[in-house]
Amino acid sequence: MPSAEIPSKATASDKPPFAAACSFVADWIASNGSGRGQRVAIVPEIELATVLPGALAFNEGNVSETYRGQVLRSDLSTANAIIKDVEAKEMANEMISFVLARYLALPIPDLVLASANPADLPAVHGPLTASGSRLVLASVDVSVPSVVFRYTRDIPGRARLLAALTAWPPLGRLYGFDAWIANVDRHAGNLLFGSGAEAWLIDHGYAFTGPNWTQSGLNPKASYPHRLGDWLTGYLTVDNREMRARQAAALEADLKLIDVNAAIAASRAALLLSADDIRAARQFLSGRIGEVVT
Repeated sequence: MPSAEIPSKATASDKPPFAAACSFVADWIASNGSGRGQRVAIVPEIELATVLPGALAFNEGNVSETYRGQVLRSDLSTANAIIKDVEAKEMANEMISFVLARYLALPIPDLVLASANPADLPAVHGPLTASGSRLVLASVDVSVPSVVFRYTRDIPGRARLLAALTAWPPLGRLYGFDAWIANVDRHAGNLLFGSGAEAWLIDHGYAFTGPNWTQSGLNPKASYPHRLGDWLTGYLTVDNREMRARQAAALEADLKLIDVNAAIAASRAALLLSADDIRAARQFLSGRIGEVVT
């Protein structure tokens, strides 16, 4: 994640046979409890994949150990991807957030749970499977720059960028979504924004208040930092703020239609979290439906 940031503005308020692409999941389930694995396999919204040889590490200010490479997807196609080696809870945060964003029709790149052979990618943080591979997250590379990349590289175009961003139609829903999942890290590097208002939401490892959350620390009624609001709200006119607040409030109706149990099951987070953690995450989301307006 880039270290540079858009200044806030003061506000008025690589390819083995297909069997290898999925066998790591059976290994993981066998070593972590078949009951949980069986339940999430019912609705496999999070796709399973395998990291192909050739991934290269890169650092553009990103905090996590990150690679550009390819993954073999479940349909035997390959995809260019941004691959992250993170701890289990941060991984679960990303996976749950991905499913929820898809339920809400928010733009988020395809996210897959991938097996990384040590010979192909030297992952050290992701959960270790019985076969000796590590689980990593891979987000399909949409090849769209982040807001902060455009802001720092195209100084003459800053005003146009901000105008397009503040006019982005689903912006209020993004405010509400981040408030709902308690995403405390929507800085300008975690929002991709291209020409024609093409936008993508990335990096949700700091949802649920951060990657080190505890069950007792998830208070659905608490107020948490809203990073998007910190740097973007000041660029909104009063009328635009009011419209975005109405959009965020209207999101509540959509949230009430989401089966949070099914969403968390579809995320496969139960492969990574304890049953008590899953319960805490579910209760947290259900209890925050009325807290989306910030």
